[in-house]
Amino acid sequence: MASARGTVAARVPETDEGLQGDELALKYDEMQRHIRDNGWLEEKIEDILKAEIDSGEVLELGCGPGYLGLEWITRADASARLVGLDISPAMLRRASTNADGYGVTGRCTYTCGTVLALPFADHRFDHAISASSLHEWADPVTALSEMHRVLRPGGRYCVSDLRRDVDRTTFQFMKANIAADMRPGFRTSIRSSYVKSEVEEILRGTALETAVVTEVQMGIVITGRKEVP
Repeated sequence: MASARGTVAARVPETDEGLQGDELALKYDEMQRHIRDNGWLEEKIEDILKAEIDSGEVLELGCGPGYLGLEWITRADASARLVGLDISPAMLRRASTNADGYGVTGRCTYTCGTVLALPFADHRFDHAISASSLHEWADPVTALSEMHRVLRPGGRYCVSDLRRDVDRTTFQFMKANIAADMRPGFRTSIRSSYVKSEVEEILRGTALETAVVTEVQMGIVITGRKEVP
């Protein structure tokens, strides 16, 4: 693992198949619920709201068990709607159950699919969000371009993820708050995540070239707006 500003280890790509199967989905759900219950989703929700994403029909890429989108929709305008997409059917079953627990089933829809070929029409969504998923995408340029395609002109996006050059103190804190059997996967995710300069290079020459890339303590946030023709 790299130190904060020292030599950063080379990126080691992670699988793009997601966490498949009910047992892994349950363990990941428990981890994400623990993160939510300790308030560690708050920064991500604030980043989304600061990006002026608080209404309309919103797409969540790589939604997993759904906690990010569910926490967001409880604070968004009452008319807001959420469509969560994940490659794992087991995760989507968890997300649907969690939406019922939040009492927002009527405002949420979950779809199985890949970020590399989103199963939605052009200009479908008002906004798009994602967290802790970017490092898993086999082709981030294609995935982000797909996100841009399904956004309406003027639509905003907020994509956050881990970062490989997180400082050691933060890394140890994050690891200590994850169940022991999930820690190897967490380390793998850190190794496969990007640093700011790499994200900027990914965005260069794409439709998201004007996005703002910001470092935060535990990761990276990409925000922007699809230009109106």
